[in-house]
Amino acid sequence: MSAETSESPRGGGVAAAGARSPSIARRKLRVLLLLLALAVIAGLVLKQAVPSSEAVRLRNALLVDPVQAGDFAWNPAHVPADYRSEKLTPDPRLVKVVESLGVPADAGDRALALAIAAHVSELAKNGGPIQSDVWTAYQRIRAGDGYCADFTQVFLGLAHAAGLFAREWAFSFDGYGGHGHAMVEIFDRQSGRWMFLDVFNNVYPVDAETGLMLSALEVREHFLGRGRPLRFERIGPGRLGFIHEDKLLDYYRRGAPEWYLWWGNDVQAQDADALAESLGRLSPMAGQLVALAKDEFPHIRIVEGQENAAQRERMKSLRGTLWVSLTAMAVLGAWLLFEVFALLRRRGA
Repeated sequence: MSAETSESPRGGGVAAAGARSPSIARRKLRVLLLLLALAVIAGLVLKQAVPSSEAVRLRNALLVDPVQAGDFAWNPAHVPADYRSEKLTPDPRLVKVVESLGVPADAGDRALALAIAAHVSELAKNGGPIQSDVWTAYQRIRAGDGYCADFTQVFLGLAHAAGLFAREWAFSFDGYGGHGHAMVEIFDRQSGRWMFLDVFNNVYPVDAETGLMLSALEVREHFLGRGRPLRFERIGPGRLGFIHEDKLLDYYRRGAPEWYLWWGNDVQAQDADALAESLGRLSPMAGQLVALAKDEFPHIRIVEGQENAAQRERMKSLRGTLWVSLTAMAVLGAWLLFEVFALLRRRGA
């Protein structure tokens, strides 16, 4: 009787183990299949991100917002509610830089903006990209480093320190990818107009007849063959981005179809994101990915027209593909975690 009793638990244990074994094997198979699926999808996305100019296109596809009426016609007195306007107290170091320029208090916004732009471009030497916080970018630009987006970033920071309202424009040559240019526009309170500055190239456009500074959209209209004649003036004593003006004009003409406005000027607030900044020191793209995931990166609004309809359609399609891929990766990742934890529990039992 005792022998029969002693065999019963052992027999039950063997049966239970036999029942568990196929379950564990199936979970292991699911884990491997999920890992493979994640790797395939991630590989397809990463393949589209090479070279770096294509990575910029992927980022921009996620950032493009539909254009609303009046998206470009507003002024600092009526900033759109979703525009990421800088709210932080100006960096004291940038305030000192502005004060060191010695611009009289009654000189006006135009004079102050030109002085800041001249200072930023004064020691430019066409160095490589910086992609860091505003103060680091400022110091390295003064050492000869930096490309156009670094110059606009620093100008935005200095403009905020000076009490000016500035916004950032850009255009591309490759369907809103990484080949393009970044510029700025400041609002002149004295004239009630936006004024366009190409800080990196050390020039600004004026109406060829009146000499008035032009807005970004007026410049674009000119290079699309629909605007008034213009000419470029030198901002300051620094190097010119284009020695020959015809090269500069051709540069703008090629980029005219693909202009867009960055929907925010909060460069200091972006620096204040500790996690994104820390990762950005290791990899600028990693820092941007964190900011994108937290929705703390400015979106963009494309100046729409027939001249860029095909490019916009491509970006719309790319955006849809990316969202499907990212959603699939999120679902598969959650499923994978569930299977791994379940497998660990079963193995522990």
